[in-house]
This record gives sequence, structure tokens and C-alpha cells, in this order.
Amino acid sequence: MSDPTVRDAAVEALARQVVADISPAELPLFAATAARYRADPAGTLAATHPRDEVLGFGAEAAVVLVTPFALDLVRRILGRLSEKLGDSAGDSLASRITAWFMRRPTGAAGPTEVHTDPLSPEQLRLIAETARIEAASLALPADQAERLADAIVSTLATRT
Repeated sequence: MSDPTVRDAAVEALARQVVADISPAELPLFAATAARYRADPAGTLAATHPRDEVLGFGAEAAVVLVTPFALDLVRRILGRLSEKLGDSAGDSLASRITAWFMRRPTGAAGPTEVHTDPLSPEQLRLIAETARIEAASLALPADQAERLADAIVSTLATRT
């Protein structure tokens, strides 16, 4: 994509919405996790893998955080779509995502909701195909990777 600022904003905006839908307990840590991911994507993903020794008590201590994988999958999807369709199409999708999901700062001037056309069935099909391919390459169990891909597609499909 030609505009990394728009891409980064879109990645975080869509990933935040997906995390809110499938793992809302992670939202208080979303900003910190996103900042860590921006600084070191590979290190952040590696740190989320369960280790041989789990520090903590009970089964919940072994839960893998969704946030870094959501960020990584959205970034991959936008990158692949830019490769397939060209930078202008990728930038257009990133701008739409940003307009749909970015929160405006408190007291910001302008409309609180930005209306853009929904994605076409062909666009959604391409996003779904790309999401499933990229999700399969994540270091997540197959069912979790598929759930994450489905959440991204459904979040975009239900946006009006």
C-alpha cells in the first residue's frame, strides 16, 4: 500500500472491532498490545505462543491472546489485496475501514458516523478467500484461525 499511515490505522481499527466481537476481555489491553505489535510484530506473535511451563493457576492461564493474531491477519489481508488489486484499491479499502471503525477523539468536530458504500459481494468474496488463506498460515490452532478469519469477514460484511 502506498500510505502506511492509512494502512496502520485500518489494521488497528478493524482488528479492534474483531477483538471486541470475539474476545472482548482483551479490549483493555488492546492499545498496549497494538503498540507492542507495531514495534515488533514477530516478537509479539512469538510471545503469545504457549510455553512448556505455564506460569499461573488453572486452565485459563494457557489461553492464547487473539489481539496480536487479529492485527497480523488484518495486516496480511490488506497487503495481499494490495498485491492482487493494486495499491489504489488497497488504499481505498483501508480508507473505508478507517472511516467505518475509527473512533473520533472526544470533542472532535464533524459527523460522528461516516457513511461509505458497503463492500460488493465480489470484494467480500476476495476478502474471505484471502482471510482464510492467510489465517491458515498463522501459528494458531485451525479452529481459532478459521474463527478469526470468519470474524473479519463478517465484521466487514455487516458494515452498512
